[in-house]
Amino acid sequence: MNLPDYLPPVAREIAEVIGLDGLMRLVKHYGGVVIRVPGRGDLKQILTPEQYKEFTHTFRNEKLAIPKLQAQLDRLAVEETKRLDEAGLTRAEIARQLGITERAVYNRLSVSQDDDRQAKLF
Repeated sequence: MNLPDYLPPVAREIAEVIGLDGLMRLVKHYGGVVIRVPGRGDLKQILTPEQYKEFTHTFRNEKLAIPKLQAQLDRLAVEETKRLDEAGLTRAEIARQLGITERAVYNRLSVSQDDDRQAKLF
């Protein structure tokens, strides 16, 4: 799996097991909190059945400090929006899939374009 370099080690380890989507789900719900696996009954509602199975199998009886990753989450959200845009989805389809407004889609894509232009300056 091709993971972003800016993820801290614990986040990278979790993402290697359940993917970036699973990591984002955990961070959004538990960011900044220590959880015991599989002690949290609501993990089944947060993760997909396959993610839950892999996560609990790999991290059984461990205490994990789920990082907050606010800056990284923002960056991942922009990358995911860009990926969906490149896949040919309309702005409205992207908004519905990600549960955000079309304006947020435009904003994320403009941030992405600004980053691309900035890199070309140097």
